[in-house]
Amino acid sequence: MDKIIDLHLSFMDHLVEEGDVLRELERERISILPGFTEQAELVRSYYTKYYSKPGRRIVFCGINPGKYGAGKTGVPFIDFHGISRLLPGHDRQEKERSAQFMLSIIEEYGAGEFQDSVYVTNLSWYGFMRDGKNLNYYILPRHVRHHFIESFVEEMKIVQPSFIVPLSEEVGRTLRQMVKDGQLDYPIADRLPHPLHGSFPTNLKKSRMRYHKCIEQHTGLQRKEIYRIE
Repeated sequence: MDKIIDLHLSFMDHLVEEGDVLRELERERISILPGFTEQAELVRSYYTKYYSKPGRRIVFCGINPGKYGAGKTGVPFIDFHGISRLLPGHDRQEKERSAQFMLSIIEEYGAGEFQDSVYVTNLSWYGFMRDGKNLNYYILPRHVRHHFIESFVEEMKIVQPSFIVPLSEEVGRTLRQMVKDGQLDYPIADRLPHPLHGSFPTNLKKSRMRYHKCIEQHTGLQRKEIYRIE
């Protein structure tokens, strides 16, 4: 899976070298979250540990990193608290709601066993901020937006998923358009609730049930422990 890390690092190298896209974002007061580029070796360690085993996986596809989770660690849907539980030798405890929801799902099925069957990523590996607030890829100026999601196509050629599960309505629309345009050739499943949405107490039970149903129907995984809803 080193190819995936190198793919997304090369993308940023190209943006810096070419310059036009970054200048356009600067004009719009948009900055790119630096977590992935700053933590590339941490990301590489995670991918080496959890995604080196060959085999077909389903893909959970989110939007893009946020400033408190993957925007810091570089690992999709994993915050530093999750890193401390999943990678030995790390002890930072910053938490983010989406990442905590995903970590609880991973730990129910077993770290390692889960990643052998489910690949978790984002449509854009880079997150964005404007005026101190998270900004999603679909809010970017239309003429630069496509640059940040085209690498996903190459990523999927490496992963070769059995199908892709969007984790938001907007991601589902984008993925279906990419299929329609001939960019992707993989089935797009019904979406699951975004982990942030699923993490709120009023949504938690129903959202977890939907994740369980998807994982268990399509991978054969069975939960090793039961998450207790307080």
